[in-house]
This record gives sequence, structure tokens and C-alpha cells, in this order.
Amino acid sequence: MTHPQFGVRVAGGTLAVSKSTRALVAVLVVALIGVVVSVFAFRRPTAPAAAASAGITASPTASPALTPSPAPLDVKLRRLTGRGPDGIVRARTLRQPADDLEQTFADLYDVAFVDPSAWDEGRFPGLDRFFEGDRRRAMRDDLNELSLGKLAGDLDSVAPGRARLEVRFVTDRGDHPVVAFASMDFRARGDAGGVDVPIRQSARYALERTHGAWRISSWDVSAEIPSSASVKAKMRTARSVPEPPGGDPLFVLVIGSDARPDQPVMSTRADSLHIVSVNPRLGRGAIVGIPRDSYVPIPGHGMSKINAALFYGGPNLVVRTVEDLTGVHVDAYLLTGFDGFHRAVDAIGGLDLRVPYAMNDANSGAHFRPGRTHLNGREALSFSRDRHDVPGGDLGRSMNQGRVLLATLQRLRDELDKDPERLSSWLVGALRFARTDLSLSQMTELLLAASAFEPGRIHNEVAWGSGATVGGQSIVRLGSRATALFRDVARDGVLGH
Repeated sequence: MTHPQFGVRVAGGTLAVSKSTRALVAVLVVALIGVVVSVFAFRRPTAPAAAASAGITASPTASPALTPSPAPLDVKLRRLTGRGPDGIVRARTLRQPADDLEQTFADLYDVAFVDPSAWDEGRFPGLDRFFEGDRRRAMRDDLNELSLGKLAGDLDSVAPGRARLEVRFVTDRGDHPVVAFASMDFRARGDAGGVDVPIRQSARYALERTHGAWRISSWDVSAEIPSSASVKAKMRTARSVPEPPGGDPLFVLVIGSDARPDQPVMSTRADSLHIVSVNPRLGRGAIVGIPRDSYVPIPGHGMSKINAALFYGGPNLVVRTVEDLTGVHVDAYLLTGFDGFHRAVDAIGGLDLRVPYAMNDANSGAHFRPGRTHLNGREALSFSRDRHDVPGGDLGRSMNQGRVLLATLQRLRDELDKDPERLSSWLVGALRFARTDLSLSQMTELLLAASAFEPGRIHNEVAWGSGATVGGQSIVRLGSRATALFRDVARDGVLGH
């Protein structure tokens, strides 16, 4: 099956996370459109009193001048770190990609702030090439914070002062950087017809290496740049992450393997199955749990419990089985086992959720009072596995597993709001403790996009059925209610819309 955004193998096909904007498409490299040499004639003088109140000073005389050659911009790399699936990566291993990234930021800030020939009266056509193709519209929305913006039409020149860069790489198992998190502290002084204009910007960026170049996929910027109208400094902020890809619904199958620490996750039975869907156009989503004992057709193996599909044919057969059962086109899967699950939860600092009722089950180790609580990895696993004293047994357990997924989304949002660079910990955790058919770059895009969704706009539901016995085994027969639920979510990725 083909997914136009991500070129990744899924259940016998090619996957991408969108049909319009979904995906990492081949990024269009925008060339600098000519060299615009700005000739500044006479400027309207700025009132000295108003300028002084903003920390802006005017020289005794302000005369017209031709645009001077830009002053050189010297970006200083102050800190370099790296992490991969096997731990810390030594800085000397990252020296060459760090040099490439340092040059990228020198070029970026040269276009955005320093070189008048690149400003084009505040349009900055050369900025596009530094951003992922599907992020350029968002970049244009934040142009006044990411560059001089409209002020460029009033300035004669900019003299750079400080440009301090810190970089943290996330690498693959070969220590090759795939994602970079960069912080820039930039200071400069502008000249507007003899008026001295202070310019300050602090920014954090996430970048991906695509088609031989580093390109920006998200940013968190604070800029103190005088407004064009009054030349009076004011603080402006901008934060942007990738929009959830495309306008079409996205469906990810989350598989929890029954594998213990000494067992392979790909060849045991599935302990949990959840379809996680988002609709970017509506800003809503759904989690649909499928009971592990659901008695369904498994392609090539007849009728059986759905959890056996993982044992028979790995995650690809699980995807095919779920697609046949629900009518949902699965775009990607995420698979983890018991050990990987609790380690992944610990890696992100645990989860906060509301326990809906008292739980006291020796089999799973779930011993919780109702109410808000913080769970570490082992506690989250116990909460997710308890089925002996929860309403509905296996069905209630599946609902609680959905609650864990929602708590994970909330944790992601909270972490990235505080520090976008925390995404590196999530990526490293996914590499170490989960299996997926998404590449590291694609996981980065999805995690950034997921952080834009509010958990309260994602409906958690379970495909209910009735208990029965077949061949001495307890099973769940899915009925008309489950069929209607599957049809509902398959239509547009939301429930009850």
C-alpha cells in the first residue's frame, strides 16, 4: 500500500503519512532568486526621544547611503553532544556533521538578518531552502520572528554581534546523525538612516538531514526586534511544529507483544492491539482497542484469536488481519514487549493518569487507589495488564491501555512545551525499546505532529463483544456494535462525527 509522504515498507506496500502534505516529500530546494541590491534614498527621521526609550540611539546627522557590504557573520559552536541507541556518541565522531550544521546556521542567519541583498524588502525569498518543504508556509507565518521581517524595509545594514550555537545530535546505530536539535543565541545592531537598532533573537530548532542538507522541521523562537512602524522594541514569540501530515486521516496500529524479557517480541502472541487515528483537518482523533481474544479470520490460518496473528506472521500479518477486520487502512505499526514497554515509560520519566477505580490484582501487580497518580514503568505495565478485577475483564483492560496511550500523548506535549530538545529522549527510547516500520526521520515528524493534538480531543473506545468458548478456549465474539465502531473510525479517523 502506498503512502505518499513516507517511503516505508508496511504490510507488503509502501507507506507515507499523507496524500497531500503527509510525509517527507522530496524537499524542493529553492534557489536564491537573484541578488537584490537595495539603494536607500532619503529616510524619514525618527524622533530621538521615542528612539531612546526603546534603547535606540540616533546619530547627530542621518544621511542617505548605498547599502554597504554585509559584515561577516561568525557562528561559534559552544556545545556539541550526541546520543544514539547505544548511548552517548563522542563529539569527535560528530565533528564533520557539526561543521556542516554550523555552516547551515551561518548561511541561515546571513539571509535572515545580515545580508541586505537577501532581504528583498522583507520577503526573504532565500529562506525557503533552509526549511522542510511542508514547513515553509508555517515559516512564512512566523517570518517576523525568524528574520528581520518587515523591519528589513527600514534598515540600511546589520552588524552581527553574537551568534552562539549549541547542537545535540540523535544518531542511528552507525553513529550517523539523523536528527539535530540546535539552540542559537543571536545579537546584532541595525542601522536605519543613522538610528542604532538593537536586534536580539533566541531560538531552538529541530532539523533533519534530507537530500544531503540539514533542514528545519520545527522551531521555538523569542525575538526582540523593533517594529517597522514605531522603531520601538517589543518582545515577539513564535513556536511551530509540523502540522499533523496532510488532510487525510492517519492510522497507526500499536501492538503490545506478550514477550517476556528473554523472548523475541516478533514471534509471540499479541497482548494488546489498538488503532490510533488522527484527523488533521478536524484536529481530532480516536483510540480503538481490539480485545486480544477476539475470534476473527486470520489470513492463511482460518479462525483464531486475533492475538495469534503476531505468532503466525509477525506484525505484517497483524496489520493485514486488522485491516480485513475493520476496513481501516493501516499506515504504520509500533510494536513493543513487556520489558520494552516499562523501560520506555521510565525513559520518559513516567506517566500521570487518573486511575478510574480501585485495583488490587496479584496476578498483574496492580494495586492502585482511584484518582490521579504518577506511574513508573513497572506500575504502568501492571495498570495495563490487570484484567481480573476491572469491569468487563479483557475489555476493561483494553480501555485502560487506551488511557495509558492518552497519558503518553499528554506527557509528550508537556515535555516538548518545556523543551523541544526533549524529543531526543523519546526518539532514543523508541529506537531501543520498540519496533516499527517507520524510519527515525519519520518518527521525528510523527512525534512533533502528535504533540499538536490535545488528548481531550481523542476519543478512547473499545470494540465490545460477548464471551464464548471454542475448543476449550475463552474467546470474544465481536458483534454489530464492534462492526459499527470500526466503520465509524475507518470513515474519517474520529468517532461520532
